[in-house]
Amino acid sequence: MRTLTAYKLIISASILFFYGGANAVPDDYEAVYSVKLMQADGTLRAKLENKEGIYTYSLKTEPTGFWKLIANGSINESSAFEIVDEKIRPIDYKLIDTIRRNKRESLVEFDWSRKVINGFYKDRAIDIKLEEDILTRILLQIEIMHQKERNSLKESYLIIDRDEIKEISISSLSSEKKISVPFGSYDVIEISHRSEKSNRINTLWLAPALDFIPVKLEQTEDNKVNFEANLVQLNR
Repeated sequence: MRTLTAYKLIISASILFFYGGANAVPDDYEAVYSVKLMQADGTLRAKLENKEGIYTYSLKTEPTGFWKLIANGSINESSAFEIVDEKIRPIDYKLIDTIRRNKRESLVEFDWSRKVINGFYKDRAIDIKLEEDILTRILLQIEIMHQKERNSLKESYLIIDRDEIKEISISSLSSEKKISVPFGSYDVIEISHRSEKSNRINTLWLAPALDFIPVKLEQTEDNKVNFEANLVQLNR
């Protein structure tokens, strides 16, 4: 039961990680985070690549230490997108999860000409009307940072998560404070978000000096911290 709970926390917490910049998206980069949840340790790598105007943002989460003996494998997510009229427009979303005993996969494709989202999540087909400004679960983070940079952060966003559309509420604290992580000490801005049907609150501490890379992330549920991640390495 403890292993399954820890696994679920890593899945939900992966949507915390992102990068943003003044021109919607930054240059290519890779950020590495150490992950702590309950008694489990892990590593998450967030990577952004730009190939001729088509961007790919990817996340790879792996257990480390003793937990790797219990839950060997990794969770790989990626989402391709482009910038259209200064907006992030998703192209696809892919998931390959080999941590669970039964492999989990998902593929979602956005057809902007027909205004539909097609694909699958595990054994369930996806055929949903494409809403304007919709994002994938991991591209939500890039959009938040882009709008925060422009002082145009919305109160809520729509994302597709698994095989359903969800509304995510955003809250931002205007005051800055300094925190220390393995990568250094930084003045940060605090932003939280949560799904309309979830008790889990995801909080990010963003460092303007690092182009708003989150240096610390935390997930709480019923006022209890069950997930924490800290920036340990950044390659540009």
